[in-house]
Amino acid sequence: MILIKDGTIVTADRMERADVVIEAGRIAAVVPDSRSGDGLDRQAFERRGARIIDARGHWVMPGGIDTHTHLAHPIDRLRVTTADDFHTGTVAAACGGVTAIVDFSLQRRGESMLHARDRRLSEIEPDAIIDYSFHTIVTDVREDVMDEIPILIDDGFPSFKVYMTYGDKIVDDAGLLRLLEVGGSNGGLVYAHCENDCAVTWLIERHLAAGKTGPAFHAPSRPPEVEAEATQRAIMLARLVDAPLCIAHVTSAGAARHVAEARAAGAPVVAETCPQYLVLDDSVYDAEGGFEVAKFVCSPPMRTADHRDALWDALAAGSIQQVSSDHAPFRYHDQKVAGRDDFTRIPNGLPGIETRLPLLFTYGVKTGKISPQRFVELAATNPARIFGLHPCKGTLDVGADADLIVVDPDAEVEIDAAALHSAVDYSPFQGMRAGGFPTWTLSRGEVIVDRGEPVAARGRGRRAERRRITAATLP
Repeated sequence: MILIKDGTIVTADRMERADVVIEAGRIAAVVPDSRSGDGLDRQAFERRGARIIDARGHWVMPGGIDTHTHLAHPIDRLRVTTADDFHTGTVAAACGGVTAIVDFSLQRRGESMLHARDRRLSEIEPDAIIDYSFHTIVTDVREDVMDEIPILIDDGFPSFKVYMTYGDKIVDDAGLLRLLEVGGSNGGLVYAHCENDCAVTWLIERHLAAGKTGPAFHAPSRPPEVEAEATQRAIMLARLVDAPLCIAHVTSAGAARHVAEARAAGAPVVAETCPQYLVLDDSVYDAEGGFEVAKFVCSPPMRTADHRDALWDALAAGSIQQVSSDHAPFRYHDQKVAGRDDFTRIPNGLPGIETRLPLLFTYGVKTGKISPQRFVELAATNPARIFGLHPCKGTLDVGADADLIVVDPDAEVEIDAAALHSAVDYSPFQGMRAGGFPTWTLSRGEVIVDRGEPVAARGRGRRAERRRITAATLP
């Protein structure tokens, strides 16, 4: 038993002083306003041997849910794998206030998705310290593969990632339409990386032919227009078959506008963005930075400040529903450098699993762009609802898993890669000030970060229970 005493609870719909009681890994009670004298008897809990966490001056919130991470993720074309495995990655997650992740299982061409599922579970189970699930990356839309979709949904894996670009993973429009049709009719959700592959390929070829091979040319090879067009096309295809759709990592005003218009018309479309698109801009691609610019190579790339501002507006307006990290950590010194003479060979991705919540908290809540309740909604409750984890996760309701974080809202540190827990050798946010790192992180009622230090046993994480996803379950 654990009593979290004298904190201020913050959920998606309320903020109030309260005590939280945890028993058998779940929320047993939330008792308001203990400081008025009407709360719980601390001595009675002490007599029962309960651990008591003094949360005075702290906010108590549902643990963050990061539904876009790439741990131990192979990039077959480059023969490279992300730097974090499921141990270092989930330790970093927990230290950043994340209590559950949804990663990816990659179906290779010619492979069964069920085989890919089993391979991925064998990689995750021995290492994860927090609860986990994954989306299946579909690369080969065959009819025998479509027959596996209801099986995966029944098994608790109801989401399917599609790349509309990347030659080794791309699914064409016919395949996307079929996947939307089968997934949507069985309680599944397609989760789309939206960039126009034809345009990206054309732009890359012309940059390279002109000798523009450095990392600064990555961004102009994937301009906002290629994202906006593919986003609109994916939404149109989903509407044809009346299927729910989630748009990954929205970076541009145009893509955000297409999502907002579809939602206003009643379409079951949701979207995410990521902290890098909210706190950085395309100045990171300044050619004067030399090859260090490779640290910021990700797809889609960072945009101009006006696009960044449009994303904050979309978060406040509700047309973007969640913020994920897209944590794809590649070391600079021996992985990113593989593309020194050709930006297309720089592994795409940034580390961010540990800094996602602190950056959203600092540059959202602390600046007044979003409320504390909206912060919880974007970081925990909506991700749980979108991907079938609610009501077990993403809430402090009685009966929910006791996944929560206790945060001092006034504490602030300077982000330093050397102090973070990822196995990558840099942070794209190096030197930025951030608050919101948890003092305590609890997973299923177990303290896994204690006063900022990880204390969890390797492999204690479990498969998260997930439900079918329909238009009615989406926020």
